[in-house]
Amino acid sequence: MKHFDLRHIGVIGPAGNMALERELPAHLPAGFAINHARADRPDATRLTAESLLAMGRNAVAAAQTLIRTRPEIILYACTSGSFVQGSGSEDAIAEEITATTGCPALTTSRAVLQALDHLGAHSVFLVTPYPEEINTAEVAFLQASGRQVVGCKAHPCSADYPISAVDSRDTVELVLRNRDLALAADAVFISCTNLLTFDIIPELERELNRPVVSSNQASLWAVLKALGAQSQSLGAGWTI
Repeated sequence: MKHFDLRHIGVIGPAGNMALERELPAHLPAGFAINHARADRPDATRLTAESLLAMGRNAVAAAQTLIRTRPEIILYACTSGSFVQGSGSEDAIAEEITATTGCPALTTSRAVLQALDHLGAHSVFLVTPYPEEINTAEVAFLQASGRQVVGCKAHPCSADYPISAVDSRDTVELVLRNRDLALAADAVFISCTNLLTFDIIPELERELNRPVVSSNQASLWAVLKALGAQSQSLGAGWTI
């Protein structure tokens, strides 16, 4: 098969993201390919609203490098970077990417809202690797979308324990330690495209009898849905 025979998806991830290139391509339907670009974030040792906004500006330039791969859609695959400005801003970077490149674009935050809407999830238990400032912003973002956040628990990430160091088994343990919160919600949402989750979603759903949505799962589903592709081949959790 030649490159031109494939349908191409452009993905822009944070410079330090190590999960996107592992998880997304492994669950693509036949006939699709993903091409990646990276957006740098100043002061990568601290996750702040200011550094996320700067990374969003860099993502627009990164999108321009993807155009030669002829993508049908470009995904800005950063959850916190696409909700940090608050409700109503989840499409802002996607709109700027489209205005600059002429290519349709989507953010992970928009994809998550679409997935939760599809599941009819009016309440969520939120799991993140973020500091308190970003957790507070995400809770507000989800609440502004009309959802109740029954609880939020976070991995204690830091410069010495970065998000990329979080083992997916640690996420299972964090969720199950807070089973009561998970069972009080319509769905569990594991936020951050740098967390590995595809391998644990089926297990968590069996344990909780609840849909579990992750940033990477929702992103891939929304992109395939936008392209009119079948998403049953995701292979992790509920077919959404």
